[in-house]
Amino acid sequence: MKRGLDWSKFSRHTGSTSNGNDRNWTKYGGCNLRKENESLDKPCPVCGIASISAKKPGLNSGMMLAQYTADALIAETRILSHPAANQSIPAAADQEDFVSMGLTTSQKVKKILDNCYGVLAIEMMAAAQALDLRGKNMGKGTSAAHKVVRKYVDFLDDDRPLYKDNNRMVELLKTDEIIDAVENVLGKELN
Repeated sequence: MKRGLDWSKFSRHTGSTSNGNDRNWTKYGGCNLRKENESLDKPCPVCGIASISAKKPGLNSGMMLAQYTADALIAETRILSHPAANQSIPAAADQEDFVSMGLTTSQKVKKILDNCYGVLAIEMMAAAQALDLRGKNMGKGTSAAHKVVRKYVDFLDDDRPLYKDNNRMVELLKTDEIIDAVENVLGKELN
């Protein structure tokens, strides 16, 4: 007797794999947030950058408010990383006693990935701001990446709503434009 595709196994594996992906992306986002937090929390005595990457700290908030957004994105991501399979309920007149929740998990992973793009966008904006405030020469690759970022996001001289900058940065990160610029100036492909 021929056996067809066992969809319950397919769905189970999709759900299980996605549950692993959501935890991994959550860790990635948390690590990026930690780096950003370190760079914004304390003034840098070596390079003279204010703790919040503002040209006029005390008068302006600089990147501090963007950090609140990144914190909220990571908090939501941590909530979303709870395995959806834990919410499995019997279905199909008890023919399926375990439902993998693969679709739900895949949707959660998409939202987690979007949140991680948001955190990385804020990190890139903060890095560009810090490089401008530092005012020193940059390496070729860093300079190329910085130029691309500044093509889409202006220097934060005075406080302004940053959501448009963040949205533009997220869209930029979903392309290869920064990587292409760095590879072109270095003359080699990045791994």
